[in-house]
Amino acid sequence: MIEGLQRLKDSEAASLALKILQGGFVLAVVLFLANKLEAVGWEEVLTSLPSTPWFYVFFAIMYFAYPLAEQTVYRLIWGLDTKRHTGVFLRMRVYNFAVLSYSGEAFLALWARKNLKLRGGQIFSSIKDSNILSSLASNSFTIILLVSLFATDQLHFITDANADFHLYLALAFLVGIILVPAVIHFRKHILSLEGDTVRSVFLVHLARQITVLVAQTAMWSVAVPEVPVDTWLLLLTAQMVLTRIPFLPNTDLLLAGLGLSLMSYMAAPEAKLAGMFFAAGVLGQVFNVFIFILASLPLPPARQRPAAENA
Repeated sequence: MIEGLQRLKDSEAASLALKILQGGFVLAVVLFLANKLEAVGWEEVLTSLPSTPWFYVFFAIMYFAYPLAEQTVYRLIWGLDTKRHTGVFLRMRVYNFAVLSYSGEAFLALWARKNLKLRGGQIFSSIKDSNILSSLASNSFTIILLVSLFATDQLHFITDANADFHLYLALAFLVGIILVPAVIHFRKHILSLEGDTVRSVFLVHLARQITVLVAQTAMWSVAVPEVPVDTWLLLLTAQMVLTRIPFLPNTDLLLAGLGLSLMSYMAAPEAKLAGMFFAAGVLGQVFNVFIFILASLPLPPARQRPAAENA
């Protein structure tokens, strides 16, 4: 599997096709966002960008929660000296959120194969286990949010805003009700990690999920305090559903577009909401470019603790 990824990565035709696909999708999303913002008015949007510094503080917390959690996870699994390899997990975040879902895991697998004294099967198995436990945490949250919105008769706001969300909701719910019980029941057959490590990794992913949700809600609330918390819960649910769909390109831009699509359901000036979503979308892309360049600087040789042999 790992060798196959390496051959695919080295293939010029596959690399060119991926770049064209990625570029075309990003262009389409940018045009979509530009059209949404044009309808509100560019000047009005730009003058309505969040002025409170807390918006940007919470954004940074939300952005860095993912790579910090992944650092902790692979320190537990591989015994990796993660403090010396922060750039690896920052780039992993960029690949997953700015390029294509799970492309970050492919990058991590290739990096680990090249830099760590681990077998290809061990690398693949570890990444697979971490992804399953991460999905378990995320899908559990998504089901809770979907059920709460269904019980309060607010779920239709999401589907009214975007017809595609009927399919997204169905897929997210179906994946959740199949994956969560299956992993719990067959965990000894599905997961190769030991029990204590499984619990620790799951708790790290759960803590990351809670941190991101709290930081994102706080970020929106300080920027547009007029919008009640239950409306932000609606947007969070739509976002969670969207991120449950695998292999989506440029999740950061998609989430900004989702926010713009749901503006009509929020009791606040559209320009102010558009300014906030615009700021979040642009910040995400700026961070992605800057972090990727910074994290792509030459990395030191990997160091592992003895615990890696038992992962």
